[in-house]
Amino acid sequence: MRKYLLGSLFSLFVASSVFSAPSLVNGIAFFVNGNPVTLLDVYKVQQRDKVEQNIAVDILINEKLHEEEIKKHNIIVTELELSDELNSIAKQNKTTSTQLESYIRTNGGNWESYKDEIKKRILKRKLYQIISQESLKMVNEDELRNYYNAHKEEFLIPQSIDVKKFFSKEGAALETLVKSGGKTIPKGIGQENEVLQIAALNPQIVPAFVQGKVGTFTPIYPVGEDFITFLIEAKNNPSLAPFENVRDIILQKIMSQKEDYLIYEYFEKLRSDAKVNIIRLN
Repeated sequence: MRKYLLGSLFSLFVASSVFSAPSLVNGIAFFVNGNPVTLLDVYKVQQRDKVEQNIAVDILINEKLHEEEIKKHNIIVTELELSDELNSIAKQNKTTSTQLESYIRTNGGNWESYKDEIKKRILKRKLYQIISQESLKMVNEDELRNYYNAHKEEFLIPQSIDVKKFFSKEGAALETLVKSGGKTIPKGIGQENEVLQIAALNPQIVPAFVQGKVGTFTPIYPVGEDFITFLIEAKNNPSLAPFENVRDIILQKIMSQKEDYLIYEYFEKLRSDAKVNIIRLN
């Protein structure tokens, strides 16, 4: 957990040191579309990211453009969303959100500032989702069909799948199993061989079996009081799914491949259109 948190915590520690430069507090460095950025903002980013002044300016311009777009799209983060994100971070670090807060406070960090940083992360993620969705219009039917014809092996639907089912009362035990690739089987895990008929499965979990590779595990599912995961061992009698049935899947695959570039291109255009007025940088 320490390694994961240090990067996030560092930016919180910097805030307490920047005020050693009081002459920077009120000075305006530049404007981005009329929104001011202070010399103190520039100094803080330099200290936080250990970069030269020109790089700090570039980062701050990018941040201001993000803020404008978030406001433009009326994106908000609810307390529940923030709580879920903090719980997810804690879970990734094998701890609880209460212990996460304690860790940050006892290491000199500011818990409220940390939550603000996480909130900004969620806002950006929501913004990127909107940008990606708007870009769906850029994908035409020919591009979808070309992908389908070039990757038909991705759309072979087996009639049945041989699996080994693992089940336990403890979800953490199955997580250990999956992370080890099946090499470590903790105590308390039961297992049995099954042949699953695709037509009989819940449609919501079919993609995990169809798209999962032989030799890999499905996600862990809660079923009653148990947790279950399946090791895919063989796929039987595959047939090619019609294009119309997998069109949305293809669209998501293409957008996933293009997402980073689309977001980069989107903000490059904003940057080229932005009005940046430099006042002073020293």
